[in-house]
This record gives sequence, C-alpha cells and structure tokens, in this order.
Amino acid sequence: MSLDIPSWNIVEFVVICFYSCYLSFIYAPEGGLTVVAVYVPLVLLGVPAVFVQLKLGGYLQRGLVGVFSLFFPFWKGVGIAALFDLLLQLSTLAPLVAQLGTYAFIAISKEDYIWGNCENMNYQETCDPQGVSMSRPANIFYKQAFLQVSSDIQNINGFPQWQFTDLARKAGISLMPVTLAIVWVLVTLFVGFGARVCGWILFLLAPAALSCLLTVLGYGYHHLNNTHTVDYLKTLYMFHESEGDVLEKWLKGFKLLIYTFPMWTPICCTMGKFCGKSQRIRNMTWIALVAIFVLVSQLPNLAMAPYLGNLLNSGQHFSIASDISRIMIQMPEAFTTFKIPHAYGFVFYLSAFLLTLMFLCIGTLTIVDNIVESLRHWIDKHTCSKIAVHLLITFLVMLVAMGLGIIQTTKAGHYYYLLFTQSFDKLRFLIIILIAFGLMIVYVKQNFGLIERIVMGFWFTISALISSGLWLYHLYIQLDFHSTNIQLDDITKSKEELNYLPQEWTWVSWAIAGFPFIGILLGAIHACFSACKDSSQKCRKLCCGMTERIREQNGDDFSPPPLHPSEPSAPPYMYSYIDRSMNGTHRHEDYDLDHYKLDYDPPETEPLTRNNRSTRI
Repeated sequence: MSLDIPSWNIVEFVVICFYSCYLSFIYAPEGGLTVVAVYVPLVLLGVPAVFVQLKLGGYLQRGLVGVFSLFFPFWKGVGIAALFDLLLQLSTLAPLVAQLGTYAFIAISKEDYIWGNCENMNYQETCDPQGVSMSRPANIFYKQAFLQVSSDIQNINGFPQWQFTDLARKAGISLMPVTLAIVWVLVTLFVGFGARVCGWILFLLAPAALSCLLTVLGYGYHHLNNTHTVDYLKTLYMFHESEGDVLEKWLKGFKLLIYTFPMWTPICCTMGKFCGKSQRIRNMTWIALVAIFVLVSQLPNLAMAPYLGNLLNSGQHFSIASDISRIMIQMPEAFTTFKIPHAYGFVFYLSAFLLTLMFLCIGTLTIVDNIVESLRHWIDKHTCSKIAVHLLITFLVMLVAMGLGIIQTTKAGHYYYLLFTQSFDKLRFLIIILIAFGLMIVYVKQNFGLIERIVMGFWFTISALISSGLWLYHLYIQLDFHSTNIQLDDITKSKEELNYLPQEWTWVSWAIAGFPFIGILLGAIHACFSACKDSSQKCRKLCCGMTERIREQNGDDFSPPPLHPSEPSAPPYMYSYIDRSMNGTHRHEDYDLDHYKLDYDPPETEPLTRNNRSTRI
C-alpha cells in the first residue's frame, strides 16, 4: 500500500480518542473545584501541548524518540525515558484490566451474583449482608475471595486460588496470572500487525464500549430513583462551602487530567504520525482530541451515578469512593442491592474492560512503533519484513510488560499496585520539563510560519512550566509533611493505625520513580557513539542534528522517487557530463539539480505531485 496513505484517517482518530475516559471508572470528582481543575488546564495547558506534539509527529512522520534523534540527537534519551515511564504505567494497569474482564464473566456465570451472597464464600463469619460497608458481601468477596490480600507487602504467598466457580476449582492452578496473559495476548494480536490494522480494531472497539456504557446509563436512569441520582451528581460536580484545601483539590483534578489526556507522553507524537502528513489533518487532530475528551471524559461517572447515588442513600453506611474500590466493590454491591439484571452487569464491566484495553493497545503501539522506527535502516539494509519485525517487537514488549506486572497477580499484588501508582507522581515534574524543552527546540527549528512559532512556542513554554511547577509543588508538600510514604487504602488496611507501608518501601518507590531516567543516559551514550562515526563537526551533529534544509535535500520522510529514471533537465549534449561521475561510473539517476528544493518555497509546501516532492526547474 502506498506510503502516502496515512495509517489512520480523521474519523478513526476521533473514534479512537474515546479511550481517554477510561480512568473515570476509578477516579471521581470531589466537587466543582476538581472539575474546574480538569477543564481549565485542559484549555490553557493542554491545547498547546497536544498541538505541538501532534503537529511535529505528523509533519516529521516520527515518534517522540525519532523527533529528537532527527533534530536534537543528544536529547533522544528523554524520549526513551518517556517510553520507559509509559511501559511502567501499562504494566501496572494491565492487571486491573484483567480483573475487569474477569468480573464481566463473573457477572453472567450464575443466576445470583457471586459477590452478593455470603453463602458463596468461605468467610461467612466476617460477612454480613446488612452490615457496614467493610463487612458487606461485595467487599469481602473482592478482598478475601478474589484478591485474597495478604497481611503485608512482604508476604507474597503465591497466587490466589479461586474457589468461587467450578472452572476455577477444576483448573488446579491460579487463574489470575492466566487472565493477565490473556490480556497481553489480545494486545499483541491487536498491535502486532501494525498501526493500520490496530487502528481498525480500535475503531470497532470504541463504539462497542460506548454502546455498552450508554446501555447501562439508560437502564439506571430509567429504573432507579433519579432524586438520589441528582443528589449524587451534585456532590460530584457542584461547589461546596467546605471545599477543604483548595490547592489539594486542584492538584487532584490536574492529576486526573495528566494521566488521561496525553499531554506530556510519547503517545501524541505517534498518534500525529499515524494521521499522515496532510496540513489540514494536522490542524484538525488537536481540536478533535480536546473535543472528544470534553465530551466523554465524564461519561463513566454519569453512567455510574444512578447506581452509586441510590446505594449511598440506601442507609447501608457507604461513602463516596474515588479509588479502585469504586468500581470493584461499590458497583457490584449496587448491582446486588437493586437486583440489576446480569446482562447489565456484564455490559458495564465489558465497557470498562474495552476502554482500558484500548489504552493498553495505544500505549503498546506507541512503544513498538518508536522501536521499529529506530530499526528502520537496519530493516531496509537486511530487507526484512516490517510486519514480521513489528510483530516480534510487540511480542518482546508484551513479555517485558507482563513480567513487570506479574507480581500484581500475587496475594500481595494490591500493595504493589499502590506502590507503583504512587511512585509515578514523584518525578513527574522532571519528565514534563525535559520533554517540553526538547520539543520546543525541535518546534522552533521547523519551517512553520513565523507568527505561529512565536505564539505557540511561548504558549507551549508557559504550559510546560506551569504543569511541571504544579507537580513540583505537589512533591514539595509531600516532602514538607513527610508524606512520601506509600499510603494504604481501605482494601489493604489491616489495622486502623497502619496507614502506610514500612519506611524502606519509600526508597523502593523512589527507585521506581527514577528508573525511567536510565533512558536519558542510554540515549546520550548512543548519540555520542553515533556522532563519533563522523569526525567532522561532532558537537554540532550531537546537539543540533540536521536542519530542515538538509532534511528536504536528503528527501527524508518524503515519498520515494519513481522507479524509472527522472527526465533530464539538460539538453542531450550534456548527458555525458551528467551521466558520468569523476571516475567514469555510469549513473542514470544522478540529476542533483532536479531534486534540489530552493529557498523560495513557502513554509510547509505541499508536494507538487504525490510521488515527487521536489521543485523541478
């Protein structure tokens, strides 16, 4: 298929952007201030970030690492560090995706919800269908029957042995690692055959997930008490007199934005690359990404509102949760309490599973594409199949990610989930500022309009400084109050006075936070060795890369010339001069002036023809 045809069209891109609502299943707003902290920074800080990244990815047809390698080689280690950080996030999220898929099948396995009956469990002495939330069946099922949480993080105690279904009892092995393997196999199959195939698969998954979610939403608003639903929504979205610490609320909303909207991740450049080089498409993608996030980011909260709102007003001592217990404990309890048909429980968890799976696919595709892109010259040299290499790299990334996440499928897995998720916050400010600095250098070196580069460059810089500053202030507050320890949640608390992991695990958390920055060292070493191959102007090549003029002269990322020789621009009597080099070797294709792009071409000149982007005199 022609290289001029982008992997994704604009319709596919819009539909794929639906994935950005996946974290709303877990995290809920805590008042109007939290909502403002999501949407105001989205416009003021998110727009310039995604505009620059999507445009560079589309214009240069490179991922984040490739963009830095081309114009700022010494900085490509920052792109590698961003990929390492994304890999850790994917490996941490994948076990949760496996749990959502498992709950979807549990929901339709029997006539009665397994998680709603104390008789289905071996913990009847602590299970009380009418008791407080901690002793309710759904809570006991998730903690003691499903996760089988150990007493502390050091007691791994193997994998959970499920006894709540006949299939699990007959299997003879723990099925939780198997479910994680199934998730990664699906990701490998979806991603391994390239961006074009993956785009069509995601294009089908997104409407399916959205349809399931809207089905659950419609049933809840039609069959449950809407008064309690409205009260619950007011609690989530209205301003309250006792907002508490304003800056803390603001940081919570901003954190949700950073982890769901791809502002400072390698994802944006790669998505821009897949949408092609068209100037019109490049100027539309950022609008589509922002608009879709505004439309769908709160859709899971709206769908869950009838169920959680009525549950909180049922007099059963539940409180609003904004963590994983919201979807894994409170929603199952609501399905049981209000006798929701099993089909709706199934489609709810199916929608959550599909949307989080989409993020896994997009993140994995970003990592794989950056790796394959760096091997492009090796692939061309050895005439390897690009699809085969892409599939192999996807398989290797899957093995690494599954290896990192396998510990979360043990009985101490939830402790490690908390350890990883809270570690990501610590040095987030540094990743943001490093990515922004490199992208700013690359952006101003492009042949875009001068006014655009000045305005967007200034806006982009302010966005990066504010985003990084908020994360740095968050870290400062933690250090000031000595609260960098890993905080436990209601699922892992065994005693009321134990709210944190032991102190030594704080150092492990810092090590996890610093691990991605190994990529900076690796990238710098590789850039130095690459520059040393050319003895002339090593420092300039290392720090400045190539210019836009050199890139255009070399034909980098432009469509290849036709196979037949170009029509000569000199009279016949000049053929002998042009066709022969200094040593007399005959070369039909060497008409250098035919492919020379002159300076009078306006910025972002589109090709004169589809197969030849040169200006022919």
